[in-house]
Amino acid sequence: MAEGEGFVEGASATLYNRTVYFNRDFRDSTPGQSKREESATSFLLNFQSGFTQGPIGFGADVIAMQGIKIDSSPSRAGTGLLALDNNGRAKDEYAEIRGAVKMAILDDTVLRYGVHQPENPVAYYDDSRLLPNHYQGYSITNNSIDALFVEAGRLTDRGEMNSSNETDGIHADGKDLTYFGGTYTFTDNVNLSLYGADSEDQYKRGFVGFDWTIPLSEGTSLNTYVAYYDTSDENKNDGDEYDNQAGSIAVTLSTGNHAFGLAYQQMNGDGRYNYDDGEIYLANSVQYSDFNGIDEKSYQARYDYDFAGLGIPGLTFMTRYIYGTDIDVNAPEHAADGVTRDNHWERDSELRYTVQNGMLEGLNVRWRNATVRQDANFDGGDIDENRLIVGYTWTLL
Repeated sequence: MAEGEGFVEGASATLYNRTVYFNRDFRDSTPGQSKREESATSFLLNFQSGFTQGPIGFGADVIAMQGIKIDSSPSRAGTGLLALDNNGRAKDEYAEIRGAVKMAILDDTVLRYGVHQPENPVAYYDDSRLLPNHYQGYSITNNSIDALFVEAGRLTDRGEMNSSNETDGIHADGKDLTYFGGTYTFTDNVNLSLYGADSEDQYKRGFVGFDWTIPLSEGTSLNTYVAYYDTSDENKNDGDEYDNQAGSIAVTLSTGNHAFGLAYQQMNGDGRYNYDDGEIYLANSVQYSDFNGIDEKSYQARYDYDFAGLGIPGLTFMTRYIYGTDIDVNAPEHAADGVTRDNHWERDSELRYTVQNGMLEGLNVRWRNATVRQDANFDGGDIDENRLIVGYTWTLL
């Protein structure tokens, strides 16, 4: 019979600092604000206890977060880094503390109540700005069967990335989300994921994902990842805004320090792929766009390089180009000129470096750039975006 290693003995604690400079230039393609530009720093304390000893163990987790303004102005606010007051000015700081209690049964089943940061295809927390968002709710996970991980949960409240408050439900209209599913790992190179979700009176969503890596030779492999979502609208009075079938396939050839990728993604149904989470498992969900318009088809080419091949370990580079076409615009402003279909594209580049040794070992610096060209009526118009992110983690326990 398995036993926990102890509440204190199994505990861990980290303090993470992230500083972000965010600049989104709208290139005068939209009326009003010409750009959003702010910088801020944050601290995130994450304490996770172990479980008390015995066949049933108990534990508790705590997350404490604080965001602090470095630079902002009303004319440049709204990046999502900082909370805004009633006058549209960024607040100087915001902070919150959330916790959870948990129970482990025979070390392979864990029940949890309180704060959640789920990481699955139908419920995934958002960590794209200064601090991550979170949810309140309850869940259960189990890995008693070798190679099989299963989980289920219900998320009842949502805390945003730039706020000290929580909203009732995880959607704007207060709806809760129930999710369930799991992943079976056939071999080290093959796994299959199946998930489902039910957002009350809004939609039901199913997901299947298949990941397969084929070793071709020493240092060379071919990876194929297929993702498919089927979302049905539960409220027929809202115009079928959730009715959507979304699928993608991505193929990546890795050889030495290089990786070359191609991806195709397609939307079907009466609506676009709508979601309120931070991550979706579609290949063309990238820095700015998700390429999830009604009937949209999109294509991606990607290249990655690890500079360890040139004697600079810790430095990596990525660039990709995504083109979306055949979008059902379905907007009155296009009726006069007869436009019913549209297209857009996005080009991303990312340079990341992690200090490998010395006093600053573990310091991570990341620069992300996006260039987006699209109709102003489609999704905000043209933008040029740069994000500079510096992060460091202290291990306390």
